[in-house]
Amino acid sequence: MNDTSENGRPVAPEGFDGSKGKRGAQEVAEGPSSTQGGLVWILVGAACMLVGIDFACVLVAYGIGLSESNGKGARRTAFVVACLASVLVCILVDHQQIPYVLIGCLTAWIFSADGSDAEASSGWKCFAIAAIALAMAGTDAVFAFLNNTSLPAAMNGAIRVYAREAGQSASADMREQLTAVVTLAKTYWPMAFLSNAIVEALCSHIGGSLAARKRNARTKRTFSEFDAPVWVAVLFIVGVAASLVSSQLPAWSSQVKMVGENVLTAARVALFLQGAAVATWYMKKAGFGPITQGLTLVAAFYLEVSFLLVSVVGLVDVVAANFRGLPRKRDNARPKDPKVSKESA
Repeated sequence: MNDTSENGRPVAPEGFDGSKGKRGAQEVAEGPSSTQGGLVWILVGAACMLVGIDFACVLVAYGIGLSESNGKGARRTAFVVACLASVLVCILVDHQQIPYVLIGCLTAWIFSADGSDAEASSGWKCFAIAAIALAMAGTDAVFAFLNNTSLPAAMNGAIRVYAREAGQSASADMREQLTAVVTLAKTYWPMAFLSNAIVEALCSHIGGSLAARKRNARTKRTFSEFDAPVWVAVLFIVGVAASLVSSQLPAWSSQVKMVGENVLTAARVALFLQGAAVATWYMKKAGFGPITQGLTLVAAFYLEVSFLLVSVVGLVDVVAANFRGLPRKRDNARPKDPKVSKESA
Protein backbone atom coordinates (compact mmCIF):
# COMPACT_ATOMS: atom_id res chain seq x y z
CA MET A 1 0.00 0.00 0.00
CA ASN A 2 1.57 3.31 -1.12
CA ASP A 3 1.50 6.16 1.47
CA THR A 4 2.72 8.84 -0.98
CA SER A 5 1.11 10.46 -3.97
CA GLU A 6 2.61 10.74 -7.45
CA ASN A 7 4.41 14.00 -6.56
CA GLY A 8 6.08 12.37 -3.58
CA ARG A 9 3.97 14.09 -0.93
CA PRO A 10 2.02 12.16 1.73
CA VAL A 11 -1.54 11.29 0.78
CA ALA A 12 -4.10 13.54 2.50
CA PRO A 13 -6.62 11.81 4.81
CA GLU A 14 -9.94 10.91 3.25
CA GLY A 15 -12.18 13.95 2.95
CA PHE A 16 -9.41 16.31 4.20
CA ASP A 17 -8.79 17.81 0.78
CA GLY A 18 -12.36 19.12 0.50
CA SER A 19 -13.68 16.24 -1.55
CA LYS A 20 -16.62 14.18 -0.34
CA GLY A 21 -15.59 11.45 2.01
CA LYS A 22 -16.52 8.12 0.54
CA ARG A 23 -18.28 6.49 3.44
CA GLY A 24 -18.11 8.79 6.43
CA ALA A 25 -19.45 11.92 4.76
CA GLN A 26 -22.05 9.84 2.98
CA GLU A 27 -23.32 8.41 6.26
CA VAL A 28 -23.35 11.86 7.88
CA ALA A 29 -25.45 13.27 5.05
CA GLU A 30 -27.75 10.27 4.80
CA GLY A 31 -29.42 10.64 8.20
CA PRO A 32 -30.65 14.26 8.02
CA SER A 33 -31.74 13.91 4.39
CA SER A 34 -33.75 10.79 5.22
CA THR A 35 -35.38 12.53 8.18
CA GLN A 36 -36.26 15.61 6.17
CA GLY A 37 -37.62 13.56 3.30
CA GLY A 38 -39.60 11.43 5.72
CA LEU A 39 -41.15 14.50 7.36
CA VAL A 40 -42.19 15.85 3.97
CA TRP A 41 -43.97 12.60 3.10
CA ILE A 42 -45.59 12.50 6.55
CA LEU A 43 -46.97 16.02 6.11
CA VAL A 44 -48.25 15.19 2.63
CA GLY A 45 -49.91 12.05 4.00
CA ALA A 46 -51.47 14.00 6.87
CA ALA A 47 -52.91 16.48 4.39
CA CYS A 48 -54.45 13.56 2.44
CA MET A 49 -56.05 11.89 5.47
CA LEU A 50 -59.47 13.39 4.82
CA VAL A 51 -59.27 12.60 1.11
CA GLY A 52 -58.53 8.91 1.63
CA ILE A 53 -57.11 7.34 4.78
CA ASP A 54 -55.91 4.24 2.92
CA PHE A 55 -53.84 6.27 0.46
CA ALA A 56 -52.61 8.50 3.28
CA CYS A 57 -51.42 5.42 5.21
CA VAL A 58 -49.06 4.59 2.34
CA LEU A 59 -47.50 8.06 2.48
CA VAL A 60 -47.33 8.30 6.28
CA ALA A 61 -45.87 4.79 6.64
CA TYR A 62 -43.32 5.61 3.95
CA GLY A 63 -42.29 8.79 5.77
CA ILE A 64 -42.07 7.05 9.15
CA GLY A 65 -40.14 4.20 7.55
CA LEU A 66 -37.56 6.62 6.15
CA SER A 67 -36.99 8.00 9.64
CA GLU A 68 -36.12 4.47 10.81
CA SER A 69 -32.56 5.05 9.54
CA ASN A 70 -32.02 7.44 12.48
CA GLY A 71 -33.19 5.02 15.16
CA LYS A 72 -36.38 4.23 17.05
CA GLY A 73 -36.44 7.66 18.66
CA ALA A 74 -36.72 9.33 15.27
CA ARG A 75 -39.47 6.86 14.32
CA ARG A 76 -41.49 7.75 17.42
CA THR A 77 -40.97 11.45 16.74
CA ALA A 78 -42.21 10.96 13.18
CA PHE A 79 -45.31 9.21 14.51
CA VAL A 80 -46.06 12.12 16.85
CA VAL A 81 -45.60 14.59 13.98
CA ALA A 82 -48.00 12.54 11.83
CA CYS A 83 -50.64 12.56 14.57
CA LEU A 84 -50.33 16.29 15.25
CA ALA A 85 -50.42 17.21 11.57
CA SER A 86 -53.44 14.98 10.92
CA VAL A 87 -55.32 16.38 13.92
CA LEU A 88 -54.58 19.93 12.77
CA VAL A 89 -56.03 19.17 9.34
CA CYS A 90 -59.16 17.70 10.95
CA ILE A 91 -59.60 20.73 13.22
CA LEU A 92 -59.50 22.99 10.17
CA VAL A 93 -61.88 20.84 8.07
CA ASP A 94 -63.89 18.28 10.06
CA HIS A 95 -63.12 17.64 13.73
CA GLN A 96 -65.28 14.51 13.84
CA GLN A 97 -62.71 12.69 11.75
CA ILE A 98 -59.98 13.02 14.40
CA PRO A 99 -60.42 9.48 15.86
CA TYR A 100 -60.31 7.89 12.41
CA VAL A 101 -57.15 9.70 11.27
CA LEU A 102 -55.43 8.87 14.57
CA ILE A 103 -56.24 5.20 13.98
CA GLY A 104 -54.79 5.58 10.47
CA CYS A 105 -51.59 7.14 11.86
CA LEU A 106 -51.29 4.35 14.42
CA THR A 107 -51.70 1.72 11.70
CA ALA A 108 -49.06 3.43 9.57
CA TRP A 109 -46.66 3.53 12.51
CA ILE A 110 -47.16 -0.15 13.40
CA PHE A 111 -46.56 -1.39 9.87
CA SER A 112 -43.96 1.21 8.82
CA ALA A 113 -41.15 -1.21 9.75
CA ASP A 114 -42.40 -3.87 7.33
CA GLY A 115 -39.85 -5.05 4.82
CA SER A 116 -36.92 -4.46 7.18
CA ASP A 117 -35.33 -6.43 10.01
CA ALA A 118 -37.46 -4.45 12.49
CA GLU A 119 -40.66 -5.94 11.03
CA ALA A 120 -43.04 -7.33 13.65
CA SER A 121 -43.89 -11.02 13.81
CA SER A 122 -47.03 -12.43 12.21
CA GLY A 123 -48.62 -12.91 15.63
CA TRP A 124 -48.18 -9.26 16.58
CA LYS A 125 -49.56 -8.20 13.20
CA CYS A 126 -52.70 -10.31 13.69
CA PHE A 127 -53.16 -8.83 17.14
CA ALA A 128 -52.61 -5.30 15.81
CA ILE A 129 -55.17 -5.71 13.02
CA ALA A 130 -57.74 -7.09 15.47
CA ALA A 131 -57.10 -4.18 17.85
CA ILE A 132 -57.40 -1.65 15.00
CA ALA A 133 -60.72 -3.19 13.92
CA LEU A 134 -62.02 -3.01 17.50
CA ALA A 135 -60.89 0.62 17.72
CA MET A 136 -62.81 1.44 14.54
CA ALA A 137 -65.91 -0.31 15.85
CA GLY A 138 -65.56 1.41 19.21
CA THR A 139 -65.31 4.82 17.55
CA ASP A 140 -68.49 4.21 15.55
CA ALA A 141 -70.20 2.90 18.68
CA VAL A 142 -69.37 6.12 20.55
CA PHE A 143 -70.73 8.28 17.73
CA ALA A 144 -73.87 6.12 17.61
CA PHE A 145 -74.34 6.55 21.37
CA LEU A 146 -73.97 10.32 21.02
CA ASN A 147 -76.75 10.17 18.45
CA ASN A 148 -79.03 8.29 20.88
CA THR A 149 -78.76 4.96 19.10
CA SER A 150 -76.55 1.88 19.10
CA LEU A 151 -74.00 0.57 16.65
CA PRO A 152 -76.09 -2.46 15.56
CA ALA A 153 -79.15 -0.25 15.08
CA ALA A 154 -77.16 2.28 13.07
CA MET A 155 -75.65 -0.42 10.84
CA ASN A 156 -78.99 -2.12 10.26
CA GLY A 157 -80.54 1.23 9.46
CA ALA A 158 -77.83 1.96 6.89
CA ILE A 159 -78.36 -1.47 5.34
CA ARG A 160 -82.11 -0.89 5.06
CA VAL A 161 -81.59 2.51 3.44
CA TYR A 162 -79.18 1.00 0.92
CA ALA A 163 -81.56 -1.88 0.15
CA ARG A 164 -84.48 0.52 -0.33
CA GLU A 165 -82.55 2.75 -2.71
CA ALA A 166 -81.08 -0.17 -4.66
CA GLY A 167 -84.42 -1.96 -4.91
CA GLN A 168 -86.26 0.96 -6.52
CA SER A 169 -84.73 0.40 -9.95
CA ALA A 170 -84.02 -3.34 -9.67
CA SER A 171 -85.83 -6.11 -11.52
CA ALA A 172 -87.64 -8.97 -9.79
CA ASP A 173 -84.64 -11.29 -10.06
CA MET A 174 -82.31 -8.60 -8.79
CA ARG A 175 -84.60 -7.96 -5.83
CA GLU A 176 -84.35 -11.61 -4.79
CA GLN A 177 -80.57 -11.42 -4.94
CA LEU A 178 -80.66 -8.10 -3.09
CA THR A 179 -82.71 -9.71 -0.31
CA ALA A 180 -80.07 -12.41 0.09
CA VAL A 181 -77.32 -9.79 0.17
CA VAL A 182 -79.17 -7.78 2.82
CA THR A 183 -79.60 -10.90 4.96
CA LEU A 184 -75.86 -11.58 4.79
CA ALA A 185 -75.05 -7.93 5.48
CA LYS A 186 -77.19 -7.92 8.62
CA THR A 187 -75.18 -10.89 9.91
CA TYR A 188 -71.67 -10.00 8.80
CA TRP A 189 -71.58 -6.19 9.11
CA PRO A 190 -68.92 -6.41 11.88
CA MET A 191 -66.55 -7.82 9.26
CA ALA A 192 -66.59 -4.39 7.61
CA PHE A 193 -64.38 -3.08 10.42
CA LEU A 194 -61.95 -5.97 10.04
CA SER A 195 -61.85 -5.41 6.28
CA ASN A 196 -61.05 -1.71 6.76
CA ALA A 197 -58.32 -2.59 9.25
CA ILE A 198 -56.79 -5.10 6.83
CA VAL A 199 -56.85 -2.58 3.96
CA GLU A 200 -55.16 0.10 6.09
CA ALA A 201 -52.58 -2.43 7.25
CA LEU A 202 -51.83 -3.50 3.67
CA CYS A 203 -51.46 0.11 2.55
CA SER A 204 -49.15 0.81 5.48
CA HIS A 205 -47.21 -2.35 4.63
CA ILE A 206 -46.67 -1.05 1.11
CA GLY A 207 -45.36 2.26 2.42
CA GLY A 208 -43.07 0.58 4.95
CA SER A 209 -41.70 -1.85 2.36
CA LEU A 210 -40.98 0.98 -0.08
CA ALA A 211 -39.16 2.86 2.67
CA ALA A 212 -37.09 -0.22 3.51
CA ARG A 213 -36.10 -0.52 -0.15
CA LYS A 214 -35.19 3.17 -0.24
CA ARG A 215 -32.95 2.67 2.83
CA ASN A 216 -31.43 -0.51 1.37
CA ALA A 217 -32.63 -2.31 4.48
CA ARG A 218 -34.92 -4.92 2.96
CA THR A 219 -35.21 -8.25 4.72
CA LYS A 220 -35.43 -11.65 3.05
CA ARG A 221 -38.70 -12.43 4.79
CA THR A 222 -41.47 -13.59 2.45
CA PHE A 223 -45.15 -14.46 2.67
CA SER A 224 -44.27 -18.15 2.92
CA GLU A 225 -42.99 -17.43 6.44
CA PHE A 226 -46.38 -16.25 7.72
CA ASP A 227 -47.21 -17.99 10.99
CA ALA A 228 -50.50 -17.22 12.73
CA PRO A 229 -50.64 -17.30 16.55
CA VAL A 230 -52.31 -20.13 18.43
CA TRP A 231 -55.10 -17.88 19.70
CA VAL A 232 -56.41 -17.61 16.15
CA ALA A 233 -57.05 -21.37 16.19
CA VAL A 234 -58.82 -20.95 19.55
CA LEU A 235 -61.06 -18.27 18.03
CA PHE A 236 -61.83 -20.58 15.11
CA ILE A 237 -62.97 -23.33 17.48
CA VAL A 238 -64.98 -20.87 19.60
CA GLY A 239 -66.69 -19.51 16.47
CA VAL A 240 -67.65 -23.00 15.31
CA ALA A 241 -68.94 -23.90 18.77
CA ALA A 242 -71.00 -20.69 19.08
CA SER A 243 -72.54 -21.20 15.65
CA LEU A 244 -73.56 -24.76 16.51
CA VAL A 245 -74.81 -24.01 20.04
CA SER A 246 -76.85 -20.95 19.04
CA SER A 247 -79.89 -23.05 18.10
CA GLN A 248 -79.97 -24.42 21.66
CA LEU A 249 -80.35 -20.92 23.13
CA PRO A 250 -83.75 -19.64 21.95
CA ALA A 251 -83.58 -16.37 23.88
CA TRP A 252 -80.14 -15.45 22.49
CA SER A 253 -80.06 -17.54 19.33
CA SER A 254 -79.62 -14.73 16.78
CA GLN A 255 -77.05 -12.82 18.86
CA VAL A 256 -74.94 -15.89 19.64
CA LYS A 257 -75.08 -17.07 16.05
CA MET A 258 -74.05 -13.65 14.77
CA VAL A 259 -71.09 -13.46 17.16
CA GLY A 260 -70.05 -17.01 16.33
CA GLU A 261 -70.27 -16.48 12.57
CA ASN A 262 -68.20 -13.30 12.70
CA VAL A 263 -65.55 -14.75 15.03
CA LEU A 264 -65.33 -17.81 12.78
CA THR A 265 -65.00 -15.70 9.64
CA ALA A 266 -62.33 -13.48 11.19
CA ALA A 267 -60.33 -16.52 12.28
CA ARG A 268 -60.73 -18.04 8.81
CA VAL A 269 -58.97 -15.04 7.29
CA ALA A 270 -55.83 -15.65 9.34
CA LEU A 271 -55.97 -19.42 8.93
CA PHE A 272 -56.45 -19.05 5.18
CA LEU A 273 -53.26 -16.99 5.07
CA GLN A 274 -51.59 -19.72 7.12
CA GLY A 275 -52.68 -22.46 4.72
CA ALA A 276 -51.77 -20.36 1.69
CA ALA A 277 -48.32 -19.71 3.20
CA VAL A 278 -47.84 -23.47 3.62
CA ALA A 279 -48.77 -24.02 -0.04
CA THR A 280 -46.45 -21.23 -1.17
CA TRP A 281 -43.61 -22.66 0.95
CA TYR A 282 -43.93 -26.06 -0.72
CA MET A 283 -44.09 -24.47 -4.16
CA LYS A 284 -40.92 -22.55 -3.36
CA LYS A 285 -39.27 -25.70 -2.06
CA ALA A 286 -40.15 -27.46 -5.33
CA GLY A 287 -38.42 -24.67 -7.27
CA PHE A 288 -41.46 -22.99 -8.81
CA GLY A 289 -41.25 -19.30 -9.65
CA PRO A 290 -43.33 -16.32 -8.53
CA ILE A 291 -45.96 -16.72 -11.27
CA THR A 292 -46.71 -20.31 -10.29
CA GLN A 293 -46.79 -19.33 -6.63
CA GLY A 294 -49.26 -16.54 -7.47
CA LEU A 295 -51.49 -18.98 -9.35
CA THR A 296 -51.32 -21.28 -6.33
CA LEU A 297 -52.68 -18.48 -4.15
CA VAL A 298 -55.56 -17.92 -6.59
CA ALA A 299 -56.38 -21.65 -6.53
CA ALA A 300 -56.15 -21.62 -2.73
CA PHE A 301 -58.69 -18.79 -2.58
CA TYR A 302 -61.22 -20.74 -4.66
CA LEU A 303 -60.66 -23.89 -2.58
CA GLU A 304 -61.26 -21.87 0.59
CA VAL A 305 -64.46 -20.27 -0.66
CA SER A 306 -65.85 -23.56 -1.93
CA PHE A 307 -64.65 -26.18 0.56
CA LEU A 308 -63.08 -24.42 3.59
CA LEU A 309 -60.03 -26.53 2.76
CA VAL A 310 -57.17 -24.03 3.03
CA SER A 311 -58.14 -22.70 6.47
CA VAL A 312 -58.40 -26.29 7.74
CA VAL A 313 -54.85 -26.89 6.50
CA GLY A 314 -53.81 -23.71 8.28
CA LEU A 315 -55.56 -24.85 11.47
CA VAL A 316 -53.77 -28.20 11.43
CA ASP A 317 -50.44 -26.47 10.76
CA VAL A 318 -50.90 -24.06 13.67
CA VAL A 319 -52.13 -26.60 16.20
CA ALA A 320 -50.14 -29.73 15.48
CA ALA A 321 -48.46 -30.43 12.16
CA ASN A 322 -45.95 -27.58 11.68
CA PHE A 323 -45.50 -28.54 8.03
CA ARG A 324 -42.66 -26.05 7.44
CA GLY A 325 -40.62 -26.94 10.52
CA LEU A 326 -40.97 -23.52 12.13
CA PRO A 327 -39.18 -22.89 15.45
CA ARG A 328 -42.57 -21.78 16.79
CA LYS A 329 -41.17 -19.20 19.17
CA ARG A 330 -44.13 -16.93 18.51
CA ASP A 331 -42.35 -13.71 19.36
CA ASN A 332 -39.77 -14.03 16.59
CA ALA A 333 -40.37 -17.12 14.49
CA ARG A 334 -38.18 -17.81 11.47
CA PRO A 335 -38.67 -20.83 9.23
CA LYS A 336 -35.98 -22.87 7.64
CA ASP A 337 -35.11 -21.95 4.08
CA PRO A 338 -37.15 -24.29 1.88
CA LYS A 339 -34.34 -24.42 -0.67
CA VAL A 340 -31.88 -25.90 1.81
CA SER A 341 -34.26 -27.69 4.19
CA LYS A 342 -34.27 -31.43 3.85
CA GLU A 343 -37.25 -32.01 6.07
CA SER A 344 -40.47 -33.23 4.55
CA ALA A 345 -43.91 -32.94 6.01
